[in-house]
Amino acid sequence: MPNRHYINPESIVAPPGNFSWVVQSENTLYLAGQVGIDKDGKTVDPKDAGAQVKQALYNIDATLRELGGSLDNIVRTTTFVVGKENLDSARAGRKAIVDEGLMTNKPANTLVVVAGLADDDWLVEIETTAVLD
Repeated sequence: MPNRHYINPESIVAPPGNFSWVVQSENTLYLAGQVGIDKDGKTVDPKDAGAQVKQALYNIDATLRELGGSLDNIVRTTTFVVGKENLDSARAGRKAIVDEGLMTNKPANTLVVVAGLADDDWLVEIETTAVLD
């Protein structure tokens, strides 16, 4: 059985429950869904899915950097978006991260449209799997 490490990085807000943000097994990192909340736990722009995608990816980037990686270590994401009306904005948020040069790879992504997330202000949640070099 592989070693597993349960990690709550200091670079992002603590999880709001009895779970870990990251489970590491050897060089693979499994990140719980990140939403558009800042280090203080405040939701960024509750009406802008693009801004929330950017914040979620900033949180993922901070987490990966703390653990020795970056967004380019991502191999797979699952992106949950509330309502089809938020798809274009969410895609624009991800493109902005690419345009900033923070993510130059093209990981596999599953996009799921959902009716809602755990907080009514959240429009996007991104789960991530990354492999450290």
